[in-house]
Amino acid sequence: MPTAEVHVTTDRADRYLVQLCRHASQMGHGFPNHANRGPHTNGQRPEQIKAEWSETDGTISLDWGTCTLRATPEALTLRVEAVDEDRLQRIQALLTRNITRMGRRDGLTVDWRRPDGTTSEVSATPRRRRHTAVGLALAAALAVAVHVGLAAGVLTIPQWASLGADGVLAIILVMVLAKVVLIAAHLRRRRTRSKAR
Repeated sequence: MPTAEVHVTTDRADRYLVQLCRHASQMGHGFPNHANRGPHTNGQRPEQIKAEWSETDGTISLDWGTCTLRATPEALTLRVEAVDEDRLQRIQALLTRNITRMGRRDGLTVDWRRPDGTTSEVSATPRRRRHTAVGLALAAALAVAVHVGLAAGVLTIPQWASLGADGVLAIILVMVLAKVVLIAAHLRRRRTRSKAR
């Protein structure tokens, strides 16, 4: 049976163990609406999921395979065994997606290893990141449109059409540029963080 293991460094491993197992247990009772989203299952989902856990140990059993979890003061360890390579990757992607989503504030990273020491590439980018980037881009476009509209409105008022209009226009343009710079810096910082993982 193909296997893979990951050690997720965190001082709250027990919390994440319980959270992962509880989430899996809830999936086993009718699946939440998001259970078949994303590339991690290729549109398929396990038919059976069962979870048992304590604060230090847990087991998630799927019809695709099994994941055993162990929490220590330094890390959360997950070991996955599956019936074949395809199902192993599906389980890894499902767990990776949930761990990174649950641990986004702590910046948890997931680096799966095989018994021979090689790494196992798993792609499970949460949809929220893509939606956040699109939302920020739309907010920036809206902010620019509002500021340009204000500038155009100010310039149509006769008493402002003199020297004061230039000052108002300069202030509006500086505000637009500042917003664009702040949004670009935020996106760059997020991209740098995701590449570091």
